[in-house]
Amino acid sequence: MNRTSGVSFARDAAVATAVLAGLYGLGYGIQFQPFQLPTYLLIVGFDALEVAFGSAGAGYDLRFAAYLVGLGVVAAGVSRVVRGKSKTAGLAWWRVGVASALAVVGVISLLFALLVLVNGVQFTPVLVTGGAGIALLALAAWVGDLVRVDVRPAR
Repeated sequence: MNRTSGVSFARDAAVATAVLAGLYGLGYGIQFQPFQLPTYLLIVGFDALEVAFGSAGAGYDLRFAAYLVGLGVVAAGVSRVVRGKSKTAGLAWWRVGVASALAVVGVISLLFALLVLVNGVQFTPVLVTGGAGIALLALAAWVGDLVRVDVRPAR
């Protein structure tokens, strides 16, 4: 890894972590349920880690912040794929970070939907989180310029 790719990886991780923190804060700042779903999904992802490794206890806030940073690092890895598959050669650096963060939350959403479906608890959460996961992945593909949508009127 050369210096330039190290800087871009750190920048992508910082942007993705900021987006994930923003998505987490969105659920508390806006009292409209569709905007609260990414917050819920991030909490569910952390709770799954707590089940696997034990309760965070008194250090919950610090460990949750570390979890968001860890997801930001994972998203920075995803950004390499987004940058490589983008249709635009000089895609803005911030768009890559945003797209990768949205993709990570979309994958968490789809994994949660699959978990609920396998356990057969209820079908409504599968539809809601599955649809949100697909929507987040589609939004990530659009922001990352993996898919182009022409919105100009036809002549």
